Amino acid sequence: MISLDGSVQKTTDGGFVVAFDRSIDRPPGRVWTALTDPKVLANWLGDVELELRIGGAYLIRFRKISVVMTGTITALEPGQLLEYTWKENYGMPASKVRWEVVPADSGCRLKLSHTFTADCVLSEIIGFAGGWHAFLNAIPAGSDGQFVEYADEKELDAGYRARYLGDQEQDPNATFVKTSGVRMERLLPGPVERVWEHLTNTQLLKAWFGEKSHIEPRQGGAVRLMDGHIRGTVTQWQPPHRLSYTWNVFAPSDPPDAASAYPESYLMLTLEPRGDRVLLVLNHLPVLERFEKQTAMGWHTFLDILTDTLAGRNVRTRQEYSVRNAVRYGVDLNNLQR
Repeated sequence: MISLDGSVQKTTDGGFVVAFDRSIDRPPGRVWTALTDPKVLANWLGDVELELRIGGAYLIRFRKISVVMTGTITALEPGQLLEYTWKENYGMPASKVRWEVVPADSGCRLKLSHTFTADCVLSEIIGFAGGWHAFLNAIPAGSDGQFVEYADEKELDAGYRARYLGDQEQDPNATFVKTSGVRMERLLPGPVERVWEHLTNTQLLKAWFGEKSHIEPRQGGAVRLMDGHIRGTVTQWQPPHRLSYTWNVFAPSDPPDAASAYPESYLMLTLEPRGDRVLLVLNHLPVLERFEKQTAMGWHTFLDILTDTLAGRNVRTRQEYSVRNAVRYGVDLNNLQR
């Protein structure tokens, strides 16, 4: 049975704090390095950019998922204390993370507190308990220079939910929905700024989205692709690493104020430098089940065109790529879903 050493408590102002006080069998200096050196942070947390000073940035791009945390260092005592704000890219109110490294006979004690405002509710933040528990488990090996894969947090999460939510976890009036979607990863020729340009620049978009395609370069900007077949709004604009926008399907003759006959979905693109190449992660969801294979075929085709364009190879017609990928995904091009 897993020992749950984390606590989740309500604060005096109505918020919550997720806290741990963990003994770490490593020297304090090594543990401090695991919190502040991006090379070591990559072993257990993710791709981290930071300026180790009060007012400096602290940014985390988590592996294999589209969550990005941006923060600012608010307190710093080298070797002992690090505190920074925490703002994820999914709309949760800003919070604050505080680390304390305390020397002890067996190595050190590592104290972590993650404080949330009264705008949050317990059911929304309880998942952080299992997440931080798993990360704390990874810190010793990570501080030794070992790369640690993300742990499966399901059992930890279930334990903390059972402890702190109990029967409150599921509102009897709520319905829990699982959505279908498409996710793809592609290593592309870099640098990252060049890939970003091909995803956003109106003159370059036409190579893979067709003529009359543009994305207004700002959050809230208009998106129009495939001569208006796709229309949406930019929801995240973080050059050159993250682009998200809504995705609505229209007929060419639909007026500007028309409502799409299909549910709105979201396209999320993240770019991560990998040496002289760039990892592009694409998530498109929700996708109606009957359109999943077609959507996968379409994105595979677009990414093939983008890859060949960036590599300087001869770019074939979209139809040639589509025929090959239709076989890959079992799609009948003469009988597409509507």
